[in-house]
Amino acid sequence: MNQNIRYGIVFLFLGIIAIISIWQKSAEDKYFIEEKKIAQKPQNYQLLAQKKIDIVPPVDPTRSIVRETKEQREVRLENLLKKALNSPVNFWGRVVDEKGNPISGARAEISVTDNFSWNPTAKNTRTEYVRKSDTNGLFSLLEKKGGSLHVNMYAEGYVPSLDKKTNRKLSCVSLSYSDKNDGMYFQNPTEVNPILFILRKKNSIANLAHAFKDCVSISKLGESQRIELKTKEKVSEFVVRCWSSCPVPFTYDRYDWRAEIHIAGGKLQAITEFEPFLAPTEGYQRAFKVEMPKDTRENWLRSSPNGNRDFWVQFDDGTYGKARIEVKTGREHEVDAEIWYNLDGTNNFEQ
Repeated sequence: MNQNIRYGIVFLFLGIIAIISIWQKSAEDKYFIEEKKIAQKPQNYQLLAQKKIDIVPPVDPTRSIVRETKEQREVRLENLLKKALNSPVNFWGRVVDEKGNPISGARAEISVTDNFSWNPTAKNTRTEYVRKSDTNGLFSLLEKKGGSLHVNMYAEGYVPSLDKKTNRKLSCVSLSYSDKNDGMYFQNPTEVNPILFILRKKNSIANLAHAFKDCVSISKLGESQRIELKTKEKVSEFVVRCWSSCPVPFTYDRYDWRAEIHIAGGKLQAITEFEPFLAPTEGYQRAFKVEMPKDTRENWLRSSPNGNRDFWVQFDDGTYGKARIEVKTGREHEVDAEIWYNLDGTNNFEQ
């Protein structure tokens, strides 16, 4: 190495060390000047002392110097849990049908968490109760102890009703009795204001026929692919087209794709509800379009989000079907197709 370069490196390091020393000295001088100014005023002695004390982190007087052992921690948690599980439990409920009529004789299966076990699979942490609704649909569970409660409602000839916005079952509820800050699960039912349960009157079981085909190859360039689904009683034909900018050779980089679904002699309507059982009588369209831009957040390779694979079918002869047509892209582009025909011609698909 050139001697001048070596000297240059040495002077550079010396310069850095000098800058650091000057900076530290400046910081110390600033501190002592400030301390001196404060100390010159008798009324500021307390402030000076406080300034020095603030340098040391405060000690929590309630904190034990001895570290808590695993056994001590388990005992402490067990005592807290036992206290929570000793909360008063009083529950009132009312069960009605989808029209608001009370259901008499409905069975309420109530589970109260009232015991403690470190074993997560233990079955002795809950006590089970059964109550029957009266002629007004009312029932209750009173003067019990526990941390939480879960209720499931059943009635012969009825099935759970669903909230149309959330698809949540309206036939069950979970409540917390030990944590009033739990806004999701804490409620305060009373005899005057009971928790409401809703059951749906079950239709007669539908007379259905089923047909399916899976892994049917389709073009990426928009060419039509016909898929015939038939049973002994009925035949239908779906036509699927797909346009895909899938990279060639294939990589898992995202790409835009779209598809179009038709059914010969019928119309389609996307199903967005959970556990559908009754086909609508209007709102159908001849073709259904699936749009999958590359920035789609979920299930981008498949046409499954937002009801894009489940359809009601209204045939031109007035009969109905329920279909699942799922377009799958990737290295291969395929379609899975299946359909349930109502052989009685009605829109009932109760199973």
